[in-house]
Amino acid sequence: MRAAVFSDSHGDVRPMEKALAAVNGIDAVIHLGDIERDVRWLEQNCGLPVYAVLGNNDFFSSRPCELTVELGGARLFLCHGHTRGVSRGTEGLIAAAKARGCTAALFGHTHTPVDRTEDGILLFNPGSCSRPRNGRPTFGILEIESGVCGSVVVDWIL
Repeated sequence: MRAAVFSDSHGDVRPMEKALAAVNGIDAVIHLGDIERDVRWLEQNCGLPVYAVLGNNDFFSSRPCELTVELGGARLFLCHGHTRGVSRGTEGLIAAAKARGCTAALFGHTHTPVDRTEDGILLFNPGSCSRPRNGRPTFGILEIESGVCGSVVVDWIL
C-alpha cells in the first residue's frame, strides 16, 4: 500500500497534480489540511481514495479536525497539527496517536518536512507542496507493508 501525502497546498493544486502524475503505484491520497477546496479537487480528479482533515485555514467545512484510519494493516492518526501544538513540539501529537492505538502520526501546519520515529510513533509531515518554509516544495510517500509504515519526503522542483 502506497499513499501520496500532501499538506498546506493553500489553493494551488498544480503541485499535487504534477506529483500524482509523476509517481507510480499510489493506492490512496492523504491531505493534512489547508485548504478544503484542494481536497475537493483531489476527490474529483485523482481517482483514488482520499483521506483528509481540516487545517487552521479551513472554515465552514464538516470535515473532521482529526481522523484515525487503517491502511495496509497500519493504524494512522491524521491531523493538521495546530490543535496539537506541533509548532512547539510533538508531545501532544504522540500522546494522541498512542491514545488511539496508532503507530504513525501524520501532520502538517509547519510547512516543514518531518520524517522520524519518536517514542515508538512514526512522525510524518510532508511539508508544503506550494508554500514551503524550507525553500523547496515537498510532498510525502507513505509505504505500508504488513502493517509496518515507511515514509519518505520528496523534494519537488516545479
